[in-house]
Parts: sequence; C-alpha cells; structure tokens
Amino acid sequence: MRTYTKVQKRGSVGRSIDVTRYKGYNELRHDLARMFGIEGQLEDPQSSDWKLVYVDHENDILLVGDDPWEEFVSCVQNIKILSSAEVQQMSLDGDLGNVPAPNQACSGTNSGNVWRGQYDDNSTASFNR
Repeated sequence: MRTYTKVQKRGSVGRSIDVTRYKGYNELRHDLARMFGIEGQLEDPQSSDWKLVYVDHENDILLVGDDPWEEFVSCVQNIKILSSAEVQQMSLDGDLGNVPAPNQACSGTNSGNVWRGQYDDNSTASFNR
C-alpha cells in the first residue's frame, strides 16, 4: 500500500507526507498548516481562507474530510492546498460537485464532492507534476 502522498500549495515547495502516521483529519490539518506556514488557517475548514482537496485512486478530486479517515488514507493519491476562491471557482465552473454522499466518494460511485476535470500543468487542478 502506498503511504507517501505529495502535498502542494501554490507558491510553496511541495512536500511528501506519510498519511498513515496521522490519527485523523485534525492532526493532518494541523501538521500541513505548520509545514506550509499557515498555522491556524486549516483547522476550521468552514471559516478558513484555505481548503484541502485531494485526488483519489480514480483521479476524482474531493474535499479533505468528506470521507471517513480510514477510507481517505486508503485512496488518497495527492493533496493540494487551495485558496477558498480557487475552490469556489471550481464549484462555479461545475468542476467540484456538491452531492452530499461523502461515505461513497472513494468507492467508485459518482457521489461525494467529486471533481472530474482534465489535468494540465497550468490548471489549479494540476496535481500530477
């Protein structure tokens, strides 16, 4: 099982983390905020200026925290820290879905907050550099 995951934030050097060493989303958010110099800005996803999204094993883009922790760990391929404006634009463009069925997002269904966009090196969704 692959445990190291690339984490990227625009304007910062990417990092690789071992997601299995974390006990849950709160610990992950706290550590990523520290790594990227945005302490205190990832802990409350509802009010933060930054959002965490990830690509799963099916190349769907989802919001971090929508799936049970164990499911997230088993399917995350990479993580990106985006501004709220970038995530909002993805939603307006129809790239990030808002279907409230988070427990099915990694199971191969079209549920959850899934984005099925095309990746290129110039897009916000360029996770596979």
